[in-house]
Amino acid sequence: MSKTAIVIGSEGLIGTYLRDELIAEGWNVIGIARRASTLDHAQYTHVSVDLLDRDATFSALAPFKDITHAYFAGFTWRETKVAELEANVALLVNSIEAVEAASPGLEHVCLFEGGKWYGCHVHAFKTPAYEDDLRVMPPLFYYDQQDYLSDRQADVSWTWSALRPEGVGGVSVSTPHNFVQVALIYAVICKELGLPLRFPGHPECRDALYEMTDARLLARSAIHVSTTPECASEAYNVTNGDAFRWGHMFGYIANLMKMDYIGTQTMKLTEMMADKGPLWERIVAEYDLAPFRLDELAFWEAGDGIFSQDWDNVRSIIKLRKTGFNDCIDSRDMVSDIHEEMIRRRMIPRY
Repeated sequence: MSKTAIVIGSEGLIGTYLRDELIAEGWNVIGIARRASTLDHAQYTHVSVDLLDRDATFSALAPFKDITHAYFAGFTWRETKVAELEANVALLVNSIEAVEAASPGLEHVCLFEGGKWYGCHVHAFKTPAYEDDLRVMPPLFYYDQQDYLSDRQADVSWTWSALRPEGVGGVSVSTPHNFVQVALIYAVICKELGLPLRFPGHPECRDALYEMTDARLLARSAIHVSTTPECASEAYNVTNGDAFRWGHMFGYIANLMKMDYIGTQTMKLTEMMADKGPLWERIVAEYDLAPFRLDELAFWEAGDGIFSQDWDNVRSIIKLRKTGFNDCIDSRDMVSDIHEEMIRRRMIPRY
């Protein structure tokens, strides 16, 4: 019997790749997001609803009686960490309890977390990081979300799992944390201005070790842990399987763009790119690109956050490997695949 999944946050970076992978593997998929659907497929049903509205969420999901797997990739940004925690826990609670009420046959809930679990956004941490390392100072909504799922185990029949990727990369529009796309858009702007490519972050970040997670690989790992009984009630790190230094990766990006790479010029992308909207409009017109605004393709705050981390950001993926998931990808191949896909979608020129 075919399984039915609901992808919560189906229009985000993680959600779009996950729904596509599920469909490719024969699942029926329900996508839930505030935005309108970008997918038309016989196996796909889209629901637009604000998950912070609990009554509206229950009403919207009531018709779906056969959901077996729920994948939570929702996120909402707030000005303070406390407000962000409250809002993101509410997203999870409202959506999962609405699924429970509609589909008594729910088997598994898979939660997407991230490297912030280990404090990578605020300070150096022990590397490689392991899933059972001590938590850092809250507030951090990942902790509260996982605790909610774990505590609920006593009262429900479904199981849960959690995935902790770092630096998820793919092709997306209007998603805040896709910093590989940020780097490629930044390189296009440099090239169009007649400038060489320079790493815009701190020199220490340029030379530190970093890991990324291909959105396609992350989708496959989510399906694996959610359908492997031995993975229940556990969290797993998931990355491409290699580590690199940004100084080398920016050299690789420069080669893709057929431009020179000459080192580092530390800057705030949020400041230096603030006036580049008109330039992007000219690039779009000159190369007949899809009419996306610059702020739809590049969230400069994401670049400033990643490129200012002056420490190694590496975790162990041995725990996931031991479950039988051995997928991997060279992070350079991931970047070149994103580059080619952005060209195919007419987001950037081919040089």
